[in-house]
Amino acid sequence: MVRRNDKVAFMAGSYVFPGGRVDDADRPLPGEPMRPATFSDLSDAAEAAYRKAAVRELQEEASVQITVDDLVPFAHWVTPEIEIRRYDTRFFLAKMPPGQTPKHDDSETTALDWLSPAEAIARFQRKELLLPPPTWTTIRQLAHRRSIEDAMVWARSKPIVRVMPGFFKDGEAVTLTLPGDPTFPTIPGWDIPEETRFVLEDGVRWRPHKV
Repeated sequence: MVRRNDKVAFMAGSYVFPGGRVDDADRPLPGEPMRPATFSDLSDAAEAAYRKAAVRELQEEASVQITVDDLVPFAHWVTPEIEIRRYDTRFFLAKMPPGQTPKHDDSETTALDWLSPAEAIARFQRKELLLPPPTWTTIRQLAHRRSIEDAMVWARSKPIVRVMPGFFKDGEAVTLTLPGDPTFPTIPGWDIPEETRFVLEDGVRWRPHKV
């Protein structure tokens, strides 16, 4: 995981998985071979661009080199409509190649930590790091996997649904909700997580709640 620079406009200071936006150079050229898309809402060309962007961003932010064929799609998150900056984000799993040493870029990111799901959860609970709700939810899902092979099987077997959290304010309280919350109908194929509600604390920390 990499820590986002405190000066960036979105999720400053949070620990996230390496990634970034799709650039024009990531889009495949006419006639370029492509894998069949796994995300049901994407064309082969659109998913190819996401894959290229994921490979490039992993190298830029963490100095890890993989190929587009190493990526296993497993999640699709969209920022709530209320946000000024909105993102349509695809999550992939990949095995860490042998013989490489991750290193953060010291620009967009200011730290890098190789963490097990259990350790990331423990550090979050000790308030040693910030985790955005999609990242927290993903880590909680991965914590149930016994190995990287188990995680890959899980990712390949489950449906990928588009998740756009709900968002509401009650006075000064700011709350984000996920499908399956009492205020938010679930989505077919969505595995309802342990926590479906997050409350913003001190303007920076999303605290998960079981409801």
